[in-house]
Amino acid sequence: MQLEPQSLSWLDEHAAYSLRELAECSRLSETELLELVEYGAIAPLEPHPTNPTFAGLTIYVARTAARLRNDFEIDLRGVAVALALLERVRVLEAALHDLRVRTPR
Repeated sequence: MQLEPQSLSWLDEHAAYSLRELAECSRLSETELLELVEYGAIAPLEPHPTNPTFAGLTIYVARTAARLRNDFEIDLRGVAVALALLERVRVLEAALHDLRVRTPR
């Protein structure tokens, strides 16, 4: 399956993408992606596959990782920390939104 960068808005979040496809779309190398897997920043669909596949949303995370690496010139370990913090912020914002919806004004 060949993915074009402009087609990312049409990703199927339930589809599985190979490591090569993820590398093509994210502008990270396969080695860099495997390093992010090692750091826990991204996860393949299966815990210890020989040919890892990734969910569609992983492409979004990998592209964010590439932007963090390029824009801020940080190593992949730093990128992994930044991704974890961004995910934590997303979770906290969702929880805050839920509380605001349930709280009468």
